[in-house]
Amino acid sequence: MATAQGGADESTRSLRFTWFNQMLGRFPVGSLIDLGSGHGMFARAAADAGWRVTALDARGDRYPDDEPRVEWKVGDVRDVDLRGFDVIACLGLFYHLTLDDQLDLLARASGTPIILDTHVANDRPVPMKRSLSELVTLQGYTGKLYREPDQATNSPASFGNDHSFWPRTRDLYMMLGAHGYDVLTATPWYLPSRTFFLCLPQLDG
Repeated sequence: MATAQGGADESTRSLRFTWFNQMLGRFPVGSLIDLGSGHGMFARAAADAGWRVTALDARGDRYPDDEPRVEWKVGDVRDVDLRGFDVIACLGLFYHLTLDDQLDLLARASGTPIILDTHVANDRPVPMKRSLSELVTLQGYTGKLYREPDQATNSPASFGNDHSFWPRTRDLYMMLGAHGYDVLTATPWYLPSRTFFLCLPQLDG
């Protein structure tokens, strides 16, 4: 994940906040859950905008200790009950999940808008290229497997899985469509293989 160190990284961070704030601003203020919230910078941004925010991360060791406006929870995103929230934020988490866990998350989230920030498998150059497999097709979805860093010596965003799944862009749309979502894509992409996707529940009929 990009950091705020250096000019290019600061530009990336700024564009991420721009897309997040613009997408969140489409909805009336309500309740939001931030999945895999890390340092909680987006959770705090939502709280700044008046949202009731729950931040969830499997580790929680990076949470700030002076932010009472957010409900900070330690837990696995694969187990959390997503019912009752008005918006789900999934920022920098999705591409660290297996395909099974991605599909399960979408099934549990279905019917609730998702602000999704993720990598996809495309032909653009990415620094992690050596960790990506050739294209594979699993359960009808084509993408690449990403080899997660050694969790004993690194602090990766994955939790308990050695490989994750990066769908191709069109396969991500297929996954979301199969779970009842229409998708708006933020441009320009802030990294060659990564941007924000606004996933809106399809209207009946």
